[in-house]
Amino acid sequence: MKTRSLRVVVVLSALVLVGFAFETIAQPTYKLSVKPDLKPLATLQLEGAKISRTDLKDDPGFRLQYHFKKDGKSLAQVEARTSDKLDVPQKEAGTYTVVLELFYPAYKGGTAQKGEFKTVSNVLTYKVEPAAKPDEPVKVTVIETPAPTPAPEKK
Repeated sequence: MKTRSLRVVVVLSALVLVGFAFETIAQPTYKLSVKPDLKPLATLQLEGAKISRTDLKDDPGFRLQYHFKKDGKSLAQVEARTSDKLDVPQKEAGTYTVVLELFYPAYKGGTAQKGEFKTVSNVLTYKVEPAAKPDEPVKVTVIETPAPTPAPEKK
């Protein structure tokens, strides 16, 4: 009697496991992407020697980074998802730009990075000037960039 009830339990367990396997196979898959109706946007500001950003509107949740450049050459990419403020990373004298970039995934074959970073903020241009004395902090000032001129309307 015990062996018969044991067989019944084993058979029922096997049927339940097979049922779960079919349910698992039937799960839909979703492509991760930034929907076309979302327009992620944030604003960068300089507060003393710190760069701050506003919350990202229409945030899809992918990697977010600050991208620093000097003379058009990339200097550093700093993770921005967990920090809305950070110190200016370069203390050498010069003119720098920083933008906030969001990763947009793509689905391609191969081993290369599958996606790209796109700008989702204003371009903040700032100038680092050396300190008057060695024990003083460097001076960081914003360089105003001209507002883009709208394209002429076609008639």
